[in-house]
Amino acid sequence: MRRRNPNSPWNPAYSVEVTPKEYEKQVVNWLRSGGESLEKFKVNHLQYLSGPGGDYEFDAVAEFMILGGAQVIILVECKRHSRPVEREHVMTLWAKLQDVNAHKAMIFSTCGFQSGALEYARSKNIATVTFVGGEFLYETKGMNEPPSIPPWVNLPRFAGIFMSYNDGSIECIVVDDERVESIRDWLLH
Repeated sequence: MRRRNPNSPWNPAYSVEVTPKEYEKQVVNWLRSGGESLEKFKVNHLQYLSGPGGDYEFDAVAEFMILGGAQVIILVECKRHSRPVEREHVMTLWAKLQDVNAHKAMIFSTCGFQSGALEYARSKNIATVTFVGGEFLYETKGMNEPPSIPPWVNLPRFAGIFMSYNDGSIECIVVDDERVESIRDWLLH
């Protein structure tokens, strides 16, 4: 079975098998680990926020303080689609961010992102993370697809691929329980 999407090789070919509860719980755990050194950092799972356009439910909302008292609000959405997230989904998240007066947003996806979605997210400083099974991280050169993973390889059950679009190329950084630096760096950026 092919691991990568042939039309967008930075994305997985198939979504990881994960329940909505497992998915959101893992994302919240990565956020908590990434923000633990920030002042008054907290993450609420399934939170409603209101704006002039209506009420919205977010999979998670993170908050922390900077500069001795300024509150920063980050909206988090977890998409479980059968194909890569399109630009319109990122645009909708941007509109919600503006409507509820939040400061930043992150979108996680089990099937990755179309390049247009990554490009738009970059223009609005929205973080994009593909949620994958740990086996997606294992690669080797060989004729057979996919290679078998040796039993001594210690892969996490779930991982994230923090993606950013820069001048026509897509940069990817691994996120898992041991590696949350990219989330922390983005929170502070």
